[in-house]
Amino acid sequence: MRYVDTPQGLEEAVHRLRDAPWASVDTEADSLHHYIEKLCLVQVSVPGEDYVIDPLARGMEFGPMNAVLAARPLNLHGADFDIRMLKRAATFQPSEIFDTNIAAQLLGYDGQGYASLVERHCGVKLLKTSQKADWSRRPLDAKMLDYAWKDTHYLGPIREVIEGELRQLGRLEWHRQSCQKLLKTLAAPPLPRESDGREWQIKGSKELTGQALTALKELWHWRDEEARRRDRPSFKVLNTDVLLDLAKWTAAHPGADVGQMPKAPSNVRGDLRDRLNAVVRRAAEGPQAVWDSGPKPAERKRWRNEDAERFVKLKTERQELGQEHKLHPSLFGTNAALEVIASKNPRTLEDLSRLECLMSWQVDVAGERYLKAVAPRAK
Repeated sequence: MRYVDTPQGLEEAVHRLRDAPWASVDTEADSLHHYIEKLCLVQVSVPGEDYVIDPLARGMEFGPMNAVLAARPLNLHGADFDIRMLKRAATFQPSEIFDTNIAAQLLGYDGQGYASLVERHCGVKLLKTSQKADWSRRPLDAKMLDYAWKDTHYLGPIREVIEGELRQLGRLEWHRQSCQKLLKTLAAPPLPRESDGREWQIKGSKELTGQALTALKELWHWRDEEARRRDRPSFKVLNTDVLLDLAKWTAAHPGADVGQMPKAPSNVRGDLRDRLNAVVRRAAEGPQAVWDSGPKPAERKRWRNEDAERFVKLKTERQELGQEHKLHPSLFGTNAALEVIASKNPRTLEDLSRLECLMSWQVDVAGERYLKAVAPRAK
């Protein structure tokens, strides 16, 4: 394993990568420890060599490395996150990837995580001691470095085995199309990150009303500001479940001290007690919050009873396909894809393909059954 933390070392690694027929790639970030996550480590393995590259070191320019990687077939596990992180460092759009996570899904493996694949195909049991480490910390200790290089070291051998299994089952083209679809999705311009004002409407908040909803909104915004100030993830300032409990309890006990809440975490009774009481008082004195479900998609505005009936039939067909192939049903089309089919009601395979909601292999495998499910009933 080569640890690269100088521009010269990175230049040497890039030179070696230019001669490699393929590369395996992984990244580490610090989202579990900081308010805004950043790229903290890039691991790259090529035949006979493993690199752990430090993007936080001074003078590290990732443009040349990303360009070299993008020109090679890449092995990744859960490519979505890694490609997005590498794009933050420099322009990056690979032309060909082999995602071992997608492959494991298409093979119907029970264990689809990287560690499970390493144990299954390489006979090595990986330790997870550094899985939740703060990768922005320097210097990196021996355990973290050992964990890091092994995250790409086995991807090449795994691909060799798993690619053969896909070919044997006739699913290699399924995998190729799935990876290309992922690349196409990642190539699209990122959605604007501006707030739409509804971020505080967290899971479990829709059932709240009146003062409980108002308290939750005020508590959420306080937590977000506090997390930003302290450069900590929001959940490490105050757990989301605690936010909901506080909102409900304070609404039921107006004016009460939050420290009196049963089973309140120790930090609620300690340092944060006065500040939380102030937040709750501010919520009680301000305007009531209103739940905002946001704009409805145009297609759903025209959702009719017959569309809903077709959607149910399509889901039934999808479930049966999953059982027959011993795969998760969603692999044969997402709910969003089935909604499009139900509302557009295609009559032929050509019509179905033109909707562009399914990949070609999904049309080949499931198309006829989906068309039969949405076909008009004979009178």
